[in-house]
Amino acid sequence: MSLINTWGAVLENEFILSDSVSKYNLGTTIKCISEDGEILICQDDKEIVKLLKTGWVGRPNPDFYWNEKVCIIAKDITARIELICWHYNEKRYFYHLIDENGKKLSKRYYADELQKVD
Repeated sequence: MSLINTWGAVLENEFILSDSVSKYNLGTTIKCISEDGEILICQDDKEIVKLLKTGWVGRPNPDFYWNEKVCIIAKDITARIELICWHYNEKRYFYHLIDENGKKLSKRYYADELQKVD
């Protein structure tokens, strides 16, 4: 079964290939963009990471993607997705945002608090 276009993470350094170890924070949400046998090529918001398929921990697709424009429903503020994070206890994604002026917003938001902006 192909893992291309699936989302997940790696939770142990032993599965990250040596040239990617310094680029990846364990548990960070990544998307598989290619695979070559037992090696996956994955991407987070900025970096490409190579890892062993045996270390892949699958997650559902997030509702929003990096750099996507969203509206914070309660505040009617437009922002951009900076980070996609996984809440291990609640088993769902939350998002860190950057406002239109490039300032990181301190609160984390769940999908039900956000709406896509065209």
